[in-house]
Amino acid sequence: MPDDAADHARRYLIDFIDGNRGEEVARELQRTDASGRRPFDVSVASLDADLSFLTKRATLVTAKLVLSQPGGEHCYLAHREICKRCGADPDHCGPGCRYEDIRIDQLFAECDDLDRLGAYLRDCAPLLELGQLVYFPQTFRRSHLESRAPDAQSTSSPFNSVGQLELGDNPDRTLDLIVKGHRVVDVPSRDPVKARLVTPLLQLDLPMLEGTSLRDYCAILTQEGDALAATQAYLRGRMLEVDTDPDKALVQLAKLDAEIQEGVRAARAEVGRVSRRSAVQAAGAAVATVAATLVAVEGTHLAPVLGMLGAGGFFSAVLAADQYADRRGELRQRPFYLLWLLSRRSVPA
Repeated sequence: MPDDAADHARRYLIDFIDGNRGEEVARELQRTDASGRRPFDVSVASLDADLSFLTKRATLVTAKLVLSQPGGEHCYLAHREICKRCGADPDHCGPGCRYEDIRIDQLFAECDDLDRLGAYLRDCAPLLELGQLVYFPQTFRRSHLESRAPDAQSTSSPFNSVGQLELGDNPDRTLDLIVKGHRVVDVPSRDPVKARLVTPLLQLDLPMLEGTSLRDYCAILTQEGDALAATQAYLRGRMLEVDTDPDKALVQLAKLDAEIQEGVRAARAEVGRVSRRSAVQAAGAAVATVAATLVAVEGTHLAPVLGMLGAGGFFSAVLAADQYADRRGELRQRPFYLLWLLSRRSVPA
């Protein structure tokens, strides 16, 4: 029986702590030299309970989205006791460990709702597995050593280790944006490129995103890599063109919104036209394939049958099928193809 959402979230959080993933991700985000700089890797702290809106917007322009959700209640995750000498459970280690210290670890994370977080992580699993999305939890490990010696009077001093993205207060950590209520409220990294990538995208009216479930959205993005790359290239360029003056930006975004809606409509018409043509080609290829198979078996006795298929017969059908395949490849390179795919899964409000 599959575990529930809360168990899924708890396991993700514990694995994040045990694997020191916080330090690894923070090191990646600190790369600012000419050779290592990655302008489309963006770290965002969301102050909202629902992460779906931000995830579905930001991943359309980011190569990697590192998403954090600070400020929740301290949620207890696990309690562990480990023998310092052999690393085993103290109840099962050997006689030589009798008087060795025990390390006691308690793991915590900031999280108001493990069920909600677990459901989010499951929906985003395809993006998480590919590394296009990293959920960066705010975690804590509280540890201390406890002596098993018979005359021990006290334990050692507690010590804590923390895995967090600081909200702009610590220069050793990198946080690009803080988002609340579908708006960027702070830019701790002072990076104008990342701010101008994400900020206008949060203001666009994109019903094909809102009506698509997060699970479907993540599945489509990971299955359609070429289409995603085309959409990202287009949107990155358009977002960076948006004026920093609020009034001018509103006008530009209104125009862009209309352009996107028209692009999705045109993609719908184009795909419909190609699909209609493909139905005829598929039928012709099927008939020609059957005839070619019979010819291979019967030799030249069925030559008149091939003639009935029209000029070219089998080979013209194969050529038509190849042209159709190329046509579909071209469609995937269009910036609105991905948004059209999302609109097909979208459920009107």
